[in-house]
Amino acid sequence: MMSAGFQWGGVPNKGLTQEHSTDKSTTDSHIPRYGSSSSSSSSSSSSSSSSYALTSSSASSSTTPHQTISHSPLATTLKKRKREDTSDVNLPINNGISSKRFVHPTASSKYKRSKTPKIIGQPLPLHRLIESLDKSNLQKLVQDLIIIHPELQSTMSKIAPKPTIQDSLDLLHEKFNMIISHLPYKCDVESDYSYLRIKPHLQEFLSCVSDFILNYLPPLESNMIHSLQFLEEVTKMIIHNLPNFTNQEFQYTKSTALDQLANCWLIVLSQSDNNGEKEDVAADIGVVVKVIQELELLEKLQKHNEVSLNKFQKVIDYCNDKLEQHELIINNGNAASVNNNGAVPASLSDLISVDYSKYSLTNTSSI
Repeated sequence: MMSAGFQWGGVPNKGLTQEHSTDKSTTDSHIPRYGSSSSSSSSSSSSSSSSYALTSSSASSSTTPHQTISHSPLATTLKKRKREDTSDVNLPINNGISSKRFVHPTASSKYKRSKTPKIIGQPLPLHRLIESLDKSNLQKLVQDLIIIHPELQSTMSKIAPKPTIQDSLDLLHEKFNMIISHLPYKCDVESDYSYLRIKPHLQEFLSCVSDFILNYLPPLESNMIHSLQFLEEVTKMIIHNLPNFTNQEFQYTKSTALDQLANCWLIVLSQSDNNGEKEDVAADIGVVVKVIQELELLEKLQKHNEVSLNKFQKVIDYCNDKLEQHELIINNGNAASVNNNGAVPASLSDLISVDYSKYSLTNTSSI
């Protein structure tokens, strides 16, 4: 038996049709309809989309003015994209860059590139560098330069200014003060321990004395007074001011130094004897005697000779010999001024005789 409401040939049942229409009328028009039952075909997308369009149109026509129209998610997304595109067109491009153009510049942004070249650090010029060096650093610089370039020794010796006597003596006094300053306080000044402490400074002092004495000897130094003044100061420092150490090595060194000093005195005083011109002997003796008297050399040499155990006796003898020769020359000159008969030479009027006969008045007519 067949159930009630079933019909062959696909004729719809009236009851089902009415129920379906009732459901269609009672459903909300705002909700999209994708199908009535699970038995409806889902394979045809075109029929479902067309039914969706018809349903939407029928729903929009049947709605009242108080009802709102619902949109599908796809349409809403498209409209949102359209609004965003429209808003993007109206907005200015690159808001960050455009806003920076209206910002007031700060102190760093006001910097303008200068047309002058960039200032960079530079080393000091050579003359400024030399000016900034002290004495010790300048000496070291010159010595290192000579060691690196030995060929500069002759050039520097030629162009270097000659030291004055006072400059030379100041340097010697500085070397001598180094000896005195290194003497021990709680020990005998003349002991061996004291000598060993000052030995390096003593050697430096004697070396400096030797170098400067050679610089003030003839023929390099032609001024006798300058040479004798320097020798006097050096002799005074070595004989009278330097402690007399009991060390045997020091005694031998001091004795040798005094012998050399005495020889230097003789070399300076006798420099005029080597000229070889006998005509100028009297004049040369007069120059030496004048220097001896002005500098009071005999008195000074006597003091040096007493302390040095007659080391300067030969210098004293030479000075006395020059004084005697000068006295003889003066006496011989006075004797030569007197003639052999003891008569005084005739006056100038007696030596001149003129014949006035040619200039007499009688001879004027013949002229």
